[in-house]
Amino acid sequence: MQHKAAIQEMLTLQNGLNEMTNGADWRSGMTHLGKEIDWRRCIVMEAAELVDSYPWKHWKSVDAQVDIENARVELVDIWHFLLSLALEYFELDKAVELLNKALADSTDTDEYDLDHLSIQGQVRIHEMMMAIALQNEDVTEEYLATLAEAFFHSCQVVDLGFEQLYQIYMAKNVLNKFRQDHGYKEGTYLKVWNGKEDNMVMFEIIDTLTEFSAEQLYIRLVETYKTVS
Repeated sequence: MQHKAAIQEMLTLQNGLNEMTNGADWRSGMTHLGKEIDWRRCIVMEAAELVDSYPWKHWKSVDAQVDIENARVELVDIWHFLLSLALEYFELDKAVELLNKALADSTDTDEYDLDHLSIQGQVRIHEMMMAIALQNEDVTEEYLATLAEAFFHSCQVVDLGFEQLYQIYMAKNVLNKFRQDHGYKEGTYLKVWNGKEDNMVMFEIIDTLTEFSAEQLYIRLVETYKTVS
């Protein structure tokens, strides 16, 4: 699948998820329950969790390794919010165009020597994305493109290619729908399944699938959730 078509598919799915979670009028910046929506704050908070995938603390676990798998999952979570930000401020076709161009621009640059980046150097690239998200300015085409390009640079740091981003996003979309269908908003959903977070269980199920299918993944999630105690 071409990158542009994949981005359009993910934007369409994200809109559907946002409507299910926040109501049909979510682009107004408010949920149907009257809660304010701030996608950039969401990106900042997820970026902080991304940074925590690194052993950046000088006083604790100084010999720990980078949790690359968790870093990739955090980036996919950020992608959900970046898609949402694009959809709130731009029509679908324009959002596709801006994100697709940012992807192309990020892969054309030689700005970073990714093979020789230190831990702190990698963290600073993630913090650059966070800093852009923290800017309190209008969401213009230029701003969104800058934020999206910074996001794709972060993906490069953890070797998260677009195809893998797409597959994990599709899987997470299924998991998010599953969560909503099983009491996530009401607070009755169990996120830990027999000692494992549902994200990890999802990846384990995907590894057993002969061919990835959103429908089959959802069915297997239902079957597995029934065994949770």
